[in-house]
Amino acid sequence: MFQFSHPNILWGLLALLFPVIIHLINFKRYKKIHFSNLQFLSQLIIQNKRHSKLKKWLVLTLRLLALACLIIAFSQPFIPKENSNNPAEKTSKNLSIYLDNSFSMNAETEIGNALEIAKNKAIEIIKSYPNDSKIRIYDNNFFAFSSYLNKQQAISKVMEINPSPIPFTLSKQIQKIDINSAKSPYHLYVFSDFQKNQSDISNIQIDSSRSITFLPLSVQQPSNLLIDSCWFAKPYHQLKQSQELFVQVRNTSNEDFEKIALKLSINDSTKSITKVDIPRNSKQIVRLKYLNSKTGIYQGKLEINDFPITYDNSLFFSYQISNQVQVLSVNQREPNKYLTKLFSGSETFAFKNIDKSGLFSENLPNYPLIILHEIEDMESGFNQMVKNYLSNGGRVLFIPSNRNKISVNSFLKEISAPEFMQIDSSHQKLSYIELNSELYQNVFEEIKKDARLPNIYKHYNLTRSTNNFDENIWKTQAGDPLLIQTNFGKGQFFLLGIQLNSEWSNLVSHPIFVPTLVNLTHSANTNQPLYYTLGDQQIIKTNSFLSNSQNEPFHIINKSEQIDIIPDQENKFEQGTLLYPRNQITQAGNYFIVQDDNIVNSCSFNYSRIESDPFYYSLEELKEEIKANSLAFSIISPVKISLSQLYSEETNFKQYWKFFLILCLLFFTAEGLLSRSKIYRFEEQHK
Repeated sequence: MFQFSHPNILWGLLALLFPVIIHLINFKRYKKIHFSNLQFLSQLIIQNKRHSKLKKWLVLTLRLLALACLIIAFSQPFIPKENSNNPAEKTSKNLSIYLDNSFSMNAETEIGNALEIAKNKAIEIIKSYPNDSKIRIYDNNFFAFSSYLNKQQAISKVMEINPSPIPFTLSKQIQKIDINSAKSPYHLYVFSDFQKNQSDISNIQIDSSRSITFLPLSVQQPSNLLIDSCWFAKPYHQLKQSQELFVQVRNTSNEDFEKIALKLSINDSTKSITKVDIPRNSKQIVRLKYLNSKTGIYQGKLEINDFPITYDNSLFFSYQISNQVQVLSVNQREPNKYLTKLFSGSETFAFKNIDKSGLFSENLPNYPLIILHEIEDMESGFNQMVKNYLSNGGRVLFIPSNRNKISVNSFLKEISAPEFMQIDSSHQKLSYIELNSELYQNVFEEIKKDARLPNIYKHYNLTRSTNNFDENIWKTQAGDPLLIQTNFGKGQFFLLGIQLNSEWSNLVSHPIFVPTLVNLTHSANTNQPLYYTLGDQQIIKTNSFLSNSQNEPFHIINKSEQIDIIPDQENKFEQGTLLYPRNQITQAGNYFIVQDDNIVNSCSFNYSRIESDPFYYSLEELKEEIKANSLAFSIISPVKISLSQLYSEETNFKQYWKFFLILCLLFFTAEGLLSRSKIYRFEEQHK
């Protein structure tokens, strides 16, 4: 049954008495008609008096109905929803609005910027709700606005929302909103462009006490050219080293690009500009070369020019070349004289010998290589420190002793490395070197068959490895492994089957000894990646022991953009100091890590490339996805309809004022046509 938002207006129906009186008076009024010829009187008498009387009452009725519909329309009639099983509808004053403010929402729709349209439509919804409504506003930076707000506060928060570099997954965002709502019923409105690689509708799980409305913004799909990623041919960086940088450029459009300029800058100095041709819907890997001319921090930037999507036109990266490479030798007894002579005789290395017990006072991340020299026993604490170092990307060279205790083999078993068995005293030669190993990249072109390789006087037999990814770098002529690489965590463990002295082999005097040991210091996994992705919540590591001992906090600074943040910090003895930016950094670029006005290191941040793929769900595809996953969601096109009455129409009742207004117009039209029909008939008879 109809109910009315403004029932007092219905008193206006009494005014219908006035047109009744006017009609009665008008139809009783007589008119004098002058005739020049009496033949017209016969035509007037022919008129049907009964028909004239009926038409009089029809005109009266149509006018009354038109005025009545107009009055009823102003009183805003509605029919309340009955027997609704959705608590969100019954408690409709609790609403949540989620605005996808990712970079893709900066695209244009048919009527303007998608994010601005979404904000305006969200404000329309908020205004349509009662003044005592409880409203939550969410965006991709989830916990920025998650408390209950009144209408004015909610409108202010919506207006403050700006594009964000933080990527999102729709199912996870809805799950967070659900948790944040403390299991209370609510209605959620989702404004988004519903980009396919972020809108995982099939993973959405929500309680039946909630209701969700999708409001998709149909954005135009522009052509896009982007710098996807970069990496180095060699994962380590040395002074006077020729760097080979690989850059992947993608074209996600249906048109070819030719002669696109790719610019590389290092420390604000242009190193190269290369022209690139990229066919439609493809990617190209471009190789760039330059020289590391000095030690210190290297901050790089790759650039292309492409419009209208610009956030993925640049890619930042950084790394550091130390003045000296630090090498740590942990000795059970006496230091090895050959290792000491090799590393201490060069300005490139800072070599340090310590006793086994001294390992606990060292900041291990400072060392790209740790040598465990003739360690006989590995206690649990020592064992755990070495494993932590390996897990975080370190390199360990294990040189056996004459008597390896059970704990050594237990450690080797834990990291899936081969274990020591008995000593084989048969004289053999080193006959096989894996030249394709990373250890020998750009060291040897080939080894001639008649080359004199080291003599092996005795060596340990090793068990067969259970790790399918182990690499046998050296083998004897009998096929026994002498040097094996095992990966553990992010690090690499090198197990040597001989001791480094003249009793076991002549390796220490052979030319292969130096490049092998030197290349071991080139860590394949640095403590810090080339760059981080904004929104990934990654941890930044510093590996300076001095930094850990000071009370001054670390800052992450970009002076050109006037950005200076103090991240959350945690001292981890095995890993150095861990920095947690926690989304404080929202702008891509190269940053310095500073402590007490001293630059400790560098880090780079880039925008996520997830949004660079221009594929979106259409309105029909969204409906199909919702239907396929049996989700009780509704979909509204926010551009095509007004949302100012959404509360009254969707949440509490269905309004019918428009229906009565249309009826009013129809009745007035019919009345006008009926009134004119008298004139037409008279004119026909007159003729």
